[in-house]
Amino acid sequence: MSSSPAIAATSRDGAVAPARRFQNPSYPERTHFPERPALEAKLKSCDEKLGAVRRKLALLSNHARRAEYEKVFHQLQGARDQLADSSYRMPREAGGLYHEDRERLEAAERSFAWLLRRWETIVS
Repeated sequence: MSSSPAIAATSRDGAVAPARRFQNPSYPERTHFPERPALEAKLKSCDEKLGAVRRKLALLSNHARRAEYEKVFHQLQGARDQLADSSYRMPREAGGLYHEDRERLEAAERSFAWLLRRWETIVS
């Protein structure tokens, strides 16, 4: 019995990389972990904007259109939650699932931005 792995992965420069011992060799390696800080920064930015909206909503406690403001606020929270879910999953996925989560993240960013613009127009 040989001590070398049956399947040896090669890197881009042609060097043989050590085998991943406890992982299925046919499953693609997750290489998106470096994106995590940028995704966390996006989420933090959304949280700060949502906090500003929450403070503004608290100031409008007895406004006649409070129900409309709360509706948009809750929609913003939903878009933020979608963004958080996608940014949590993306670094952990590989292959097609990663691209699917990237599309979900982009859709969540667009909806958050659209809802934030809507909030600013109805509050102004």
